[in-house]
Amino acid sequence: MKAFRVLAYSRDALLECLVDASLSSQEDLERKLHIRYFTDYFSALGARTILVESGYVDHDYLEDYAAYYVRCFQRYKRHTQRLHFFNQPFSEHDFHDALVNPASAFNARFLQDGYLGFVVVKPLPQTIIGRTCLITYPADGGRRSFPILRDYPVNLFGFNLKVASLAFQEQDTVVAACATSALWSCFQGTGKLFQHAIPSPVEITKAATDHVPESLPATSARALPNSGLTATQMALAIRNVGLEPYILSTTSTYILNSTLYAYLKCKIPPILGFQLYDLVAGVEHLIGGHAVALTGFSTGISKPKPFGPSGFLLRASRIDKVYAHDDQVGPFSRMEHAFSTRDYLATSWRGKGNVEALPLLLLLPLYHKIRIPFETIHDAVLILDSVLDPARAKAYPTLPRPEWDIYLTTVNEFKSDVLDAMRSLLGSAVEHSLTAVLWRVTARCGSDHHLDLLFDATGIAQHQLLVHVVKVRPELPALIAACSGLVKGQLGNRQAEAIFAWFEPPVSP
Repeated sequence: MKAFRVLAYSRDALLECLVDASLSSQEDLERKLHIRYFTDYFSALGARTILVESGYVDHDYLEDYAAYYVRCFQRYKRHTQRLHFFNQPFSEHDFHDALVNPASAFNARFLQDGYLGFVVVKPLPQTIIGRTCLITYPADGGRRSFPILRDYPVNLFGFNLKVASLAFQEQDTVVAACATSALWSCFQGTGKLFQHAIPSPVEITKAATDHVPESLPATSARALPNSGLTATQMALAIRNVGLEPYILSTTSTYILNSTLYAYLKCKIPPILGFQLYDLVAGVEHLIGGHAVALTGFSTGISKPKPFGPSGFLLRASRIDKVYAHDDQVGPFSRMEHAFSTRDYLATSWRGKGNVEALPLLLLLPLYHKIRIPFETIHDAVLILDSVLDPARAKAYPTLPRPEWDIYLTTVNEFKSDVLDAMRSLLGSAVEHSLTAVLWRVTARCGSDHHLDLLFDATGIAQHQLLVHVVKVRPELPALIAACSGLVKGQLGNRQAEAIFAWFEPPVSP
């Protein structure tokens, strides 16, 4: 077998590569959602060339192979093929010339400039999409955001390339389930962020089912083959890598969007659990439960949606789509808010009608020192805003109502983000002792940045969590100071009272 092949990209060429590298037939592949998804995705990315790398040793597949496939009577191959995609046309002769001719203009820089990423193809009958790292959709002027991306190094016959992505792979119904694939993708992000080992799918499944294999019927006590994981088992798998699971019920679109936004901004990919329904002529037909790793969002709504009786404006309410690693569809697959009578998300699944997802829970893998949940800070800012808004309308009638941006961040990310934009105001924040992980609350009135509130994410809720304030413009600080004496001791929320106390004018001697 040749070490590599180079093909002009087309849907047929992609199918040919997948059939050649696996034990699946073209007819079987045509029925997979992945083919339609990859066809659309590579079209959007402008793919022009496929380079097929034969005999590739993939760590995650090798772990699964050693744990299960090597013991099968059927002899499965231990090597995979890796498909590399480029948005530039070149031939097999061009690539071979670059390998033997150091002076060739066809070099690592040329390859890197056009590199779209890779797909590992496993030599199996059905679940053939292995570790996949592809670039994302363009940012579209900042509308799309994928905060969880990390660089994956790629050595292509001596050419050192890289792709900014989050690894994806298809559910393997023998050693994994959808929840396992979601956890594996999630750990690709948290492993880099929190410096923990990244387990293979079979290791995740074993950790999740180490005690009681809840998802299996009472007549079976086997962890492998695996047909699914419960929320409890997913939490056990998270604990196994040294993180703490935080489970939140997603009872509304507002809770879902605000929470996923708050943690994704800190590069923590949440796992979304939901029920899939096939909607045919307005009638719901339950398909079953599913889990995906959330990887990004789109703030495609031009204005924030007012929330609650006070009309609170939260930036996360602009979200119209979320992007997920859905093992049955593909990486960065789009899930769009239906904004119907129920809080559905439209999916790329196929059914007799429209297949939509009804969110049930978010599962967050958190570093153990991140103790303060999003809702603690959200509720304090909600109260702050409800007090300020009547005062703003009187004191500054032309000042737009603040839009609040609430998310988890690190002290280094905060300082890097504001260094250039607010260099003259940052001195105290640089010199001030701040915890490593912070809740950042930014207030904007129209397009103007007015205020930053920084809260300790590692503290305890019984104590004041506000640790620093950056005043960018004078209006909002003046309003908070003016209201501080009027609401003192009357808010019933320790963190909201701490904000007003911070701005309270000093008492004259």
